[in-house]
Amino acid sequence: FTSSGKAQDFCATMNRLLTLGSFVAGFFAVWVCIMQSGLGEAELQAVQLLPLWALVSFGLYSIAVIGWSLAHFPTCTKDAEILQGEMKEAQSELCARGVLSAEEIE
Repeated sequence: FTSSGKAQDFCATMNRLLTLGSFVAGFFAVWVCIMQSGLGEAELQAVQLLPLWALVSFGLYSIAVIGWSLAHFPTCTKDAEILQGEMKEAQSELCARGVLSAEEIE
């Protein structure tokens, strides 16, 4: 990475954090206004649980996004071949130094 690449990554991260913070602040502002609006007992109990519901929903969404990303992780055949070549090179070097025997490799 160049220094400008790191600066761009930092700016992108800060933009995401600012967006998330704005959303959370807006949600809680609306929630407080609803709490102070003089609802009935049943409605008030439902509204009191909204932050918990939002937190659980966000957690489930996060787990779903991570699971989706892991399920569709891109395979890079060229990189896999390079890595396998480096592993064979390291194994042969370890055999030459006497750390591993040929039987341990296979």
